[in-house]
Amino acid sequence: MEDIIRLLPDAVANQIAAGEVVQRPASVVKELLENAVDAGATQIQLIIKDAGKTLIQVTDNGKGMSFNDARLCFERHATSKLRKADDLFHICTKGFRGEALASIAAIAHVELKTKPAADEMGTLVLIEGADIKEHAPITCADGTSIAVKNLFFNVPARRNFLKSDKVELTHIEEELYRVALIHHDITFQYYNNGKLILLLPASNMRQRIVNIFGQHFNDKLFPVELDHELMRISGFIAKPENAKRKSEQYMFVNQRFVRHSLLNFAVEKAYADLIPQGSHPAYFIAIEIDPAMIDVNVSPTKVEVKLQDERLFFGFLNSTVKKALGTMSLTPMIDFDDSFPDIITEKPENKEITAPVFHTNPNYNPFDKVPEKKHSSPFQQFGGGGFRRETPTSNDWENFLKELNVEKVEYPKEEQQTVDFQSETAENSIEIPETIPFFVFGGRYLFFELNGQVMTADLPNVQERILYDMYVNALKNTPIRPQQSLFPQTVTLTAAQTDLAISLKGDFLRLGYDLEKIDNTHIAVNATPNDEEEEGDVQALIENVLTAYQTNQVIHKGDKISGIAQSLARQKRSRQRVPATQEEVKSLIRRLFESDMPTISPSGKSTLHIFGAEELRHYFE
Repeated sequence: MEDIIRLLPDAVANQIAAGEVVQRPASVVKELLENAVDAGATQIQLIIKDAGKTLIQVTDNGKGMSFNDARLCFERHATSKLRKADDLFHICTKGFRGEALASIAAIAHVELKTKPAADEMGTLVLIEGADIKEHAPITCADGTSIAVKNLFFNVPARRNFLKSDKVELTHIEEELYRVALIHHDITFQYYNNGKLILLLPASNMRQRIVNIFGQHFNDKLFPVELDHELMRISGFIAKPENAKRKSEQYMFVNQRFVRHSLLNFAVEKAYADLIPQGSHPAYFIAIEIDPAMIDVNVSPTKVEVKLQDERLFFGFLNSTVKKALGTMSLTPMIDFDDSFPDIITEKPENKEITAPVFHTNPNYNPFDKVPEKKHSSPFQQFGGGGFRRETPTSNDWENFLKELNVEKVEYPKEEQQTVDFQSETAENSIEIPETIPFFVFGGRYLFFELNGQVMTADLPNVQERILYDMYVNALKNTPIRPQQSLFPQTVTLTAAQTDLAISLKGDFLRLGYDLEKIDNTHIAVNATPNDEEEEGDVQALIENVLTAYQTNQVIHKGDKISGIAQSLARQKRSRQRVPATQEEVKSLIRRLFESDMPTISPSGKSTLHIFGAEELRHYFE
């Protein structure tokens, strides 16, 4: 039999290894920044062109490399961090595998210039697809400068899988933040396409957070601190009222950014009773432990780690965050009173004690079938011993809406060229009586009678449906009229968020928000919708819209209009007024039934429960 197993050529093996280490331009940024930190640099410069596809350059003032080391560092498994296998259990540096530079050189054009401070001459190394083109002494500055050009030039299939420049830049900036946050004693400069985007001078951790995420973050932060013989915990957590659907969460162990579900759960568990369900707190937490207690040799990216005693970590971290929240006077406190209530041991005079009487129906059988209803409705809530819901069919709703004389609103498929702002008074398309019996229970549930049926509406879900349809209509057809602000509000964002917001400027304007770029991290909001509350948090609103848009586009690949409209509707539904008059109730009902989907909110939750008089009568018989 002929042998079929062959050794792979070095070039192919390096490209396979590159597939594990270099997934996108951000992976190169991560490896180069970490190498600069390991080299003892105090100043690091990151230069990006075309979202890293054309150029990724990192320059540092670290210790540099000798002539031979400059060549050897591009060999696979060549590293200065390990000498023996036991060193794997005491890793204190970022890199140690010796795979990163070899993988990068296999799929790009690399130019390395390096010089130790003690040497008179530096070294130049040019590599194209793992082939050494030049290795010679040159004159250069102390430290190391490595430029990675034409990434994936020899692997076009990998290049085709890259996302848009905005998405790739977002990943690049995220890698920069992860390194810069924990190494706040290092000065970072970030350039994109020739422009200085971010300058981070050496500072403390709090100032570094503010410099990256904006001055508005300063008031949100609260310190966490634990100094124990087993571990040291430091950093900051955000106040519960600043929790968002997607928040800034950074966990570091021994100055290495890590992703660990248990550590994240320990923090979120401490916030469990303080934030709404579905929201997440922001945190920036650094843990220092014995390197032997953590295994970072789990994945090529060195982000996934294993902990020696997970329960120990969970307990310390959870209690530390809880203590910090308690210091904020935000967690519920329990006062133990030494006094006890008086216990009555004697029968009160002139009063008889009678046993309570319970009335039961001996003929009641919970398994009896419900008599056939005389009036059908899209929802059947009563049966047996409680409520149950059936999915209405399209015919059910068509018949029901016909009885209400509802005319469905059809939105045009193509956007009109002329901009006609929404009229403040819309024509009524539903005939409803002048007086509608109604009441609001618990500030949330609206009970009313319409067309011989009793209905219960969940006001937040109803408002979300109405607002969503209004925003979709504004984005597709008729914009909302903006109102110029006497004093424009300034919103602070990251550089990537600023670019995204300006790219969506036209969409925001159709929603009533006039945005203007001030600089790379600040935007002026010159106008807001007519109905926008003055105290509304425009900063949080725009941040959440941008976050939802990115998630919708990158992860779910959903429709842009739907993502923006749903994010705004979710945020502003709670700001809507609870109807208190006949006109307000009739307007709410009219706008709800004009929707194509009046019974379901954009989040997939029910807006209405409908039941007739016969159901109610049978329930009480």
